[in-house]
Amino acid sequence: MKMELSRIATVLNAVGEQTDGRTVTRVQIDSRVVQPGDLFVCLPGERVDGHSFAADAVRKGAVAVLAQRPLPEVDGAPVLLVRDTCKALGDLAVAWRGSVQSRVVAVTGSAGKTTVKELIAQTLAAEMSVAKNHKNLNNQIGLPLSMLAASGEEDVWVMEVGISRQGDMEELAPIASPDLAVIHNIGPAHLEGLGSLRGVAEAKAHLLTSVRSGGAAIVNRDYPELWEAAQRIFPGVRAMSTQNEKAPYFCTYLGPSRQGGVFLLRLEDERLEVDLPFLGSHFAENVVAAASAAYRLGMSAGSIVQALAKAQLPDQRFAAHQLGFGTLIDDTYNANPLSMSRAIQAATELAGNRPLVLVLGDMLELGSEAEVEHVRLGERAAASGCAAVVYRGGFAKAVARGLAQAGFKGRFQEVRAGAELPPVLEDLGLTKEQAGTVILAKGSRSSRMEEFVTALRSSYGSNGGAGQ
Repeated sequence: MKMELSRIATVLNAVGEQTDGRTVTRVQIDSRVVQPGDLFVCLPGERVDGHSFAADAVRKGAVAVLAQRPLPEVDGAPVLLVRDTCKALGDLAVAWRGSVQSRVVAVTGSAGKTTVKELIAQTLAAEMSVAKNHKNLNNQIGLPLSMLAASGEEDVWVMEVGISRQGDMEELAPIASPDLAVIHNIGPAHLEGLGSLRGVAEAKAHLLTSVRSGGAAIVNRDYPELWEAAQRIFPGVRAMSTQNEKAPYFCTYLGPSRQGGVFLLRLEDERLEVDLPFLGSHFAENVVAAASAAYRLGMSAGSIVQALAKAQLPDQRFAAHQLGFGTLIDDTYNANPLSMSRAIQAATELAGNRPLVLVLGDMLELGSEAEVEHVRLGERAAASGCAAVVYRGGFAKAVARGLAQAGFKGRFQEVRAGAELPPVLEDLGLTKEQAGTVILAKGSRSSRMEEFVTALRSSYGSNGGAGQ
């Protein structure tokens, strides 16, 4: 970004010192990475208060400080005062977004938001200049920072929007103010804050209230609650689907290939059978979301397919690593019932007749539904036909109950640390060189399931990973 400090003060109705013609070129909330030309925003937090680091930020070259209280210790740069620095961060992003010509694509959903955001961005980048969120910075702090990090000269900004409680989308949607909104799915995620599946649908669909005049929305019609809410809010919404071939945008998974998987993709009247580096029937949803967004923004079907064929997935999203005895699937970034079910399904398809081991962790923020969802997880795991379920987390008993109810005949092992996993596999005879074992590791962030990935790769080596 590039904005005169005087304009920032006006936009935010800030009170403070003379801005003396200074220009801001970046916005930072971390004093450790401040550079000359930055505006340092003091965000109060539960553990750390950004106000304590304002003086250090100025010493490193910050041209101004945005704060909620006077900072007499700051010398050498103006301090602009506002009531709420987090809200001011969003207001500044709105002002910046309104001053540039870049189109904005906003992406939300319950499972795979970051993957879809990355696929859209990588596809569009074949023909356009693109800005996007860094990793999954998608909340009331991350979204504004991502937008403010854009130069304003890009053709398109692809912005992921993440919510966890009622009211989040009411705050985030006006900040994104998209030209194109994409909602690719909903599921029982963040029920603690959103209440129910219908609550999730209504909250996600609220993104459509902030689509700009003349803009468009693409929503997955395979989720009835979501589709009903989307049609009510945005009557001109376009449908994507992996189930209804009559939808304007449709994709289905035909089966595995050497590269990954073969998909049938239809964009309006164009129908293509494509070989892409993605595995599993659930990935058809990601493909159609990315392809339909790019198509709506003017790319040809042929160009879209070529770009998707070169796409790479973010880390810890169904990334395959070859071990001495088989394949490890690292899907440890996060988990909710929808993404967990899909990962198990994809791992089952990949394993085929080979042994499958599910290394799973808790799914969090499910509120009153947590117990029943973990019982269902056990039932899904049993239905996969896996040889073993290795589990870490407080819902181990619920998962075990689900396994028992489904008649699971394999081994269930509760563990506390990554180092406990290799002995379990060896005891089952699944680490022999020709075993061909497929291992899926997945759980919520706080479960730290990446420790199991590290333990396996350290114990059995790896020939490198290729995203699936």
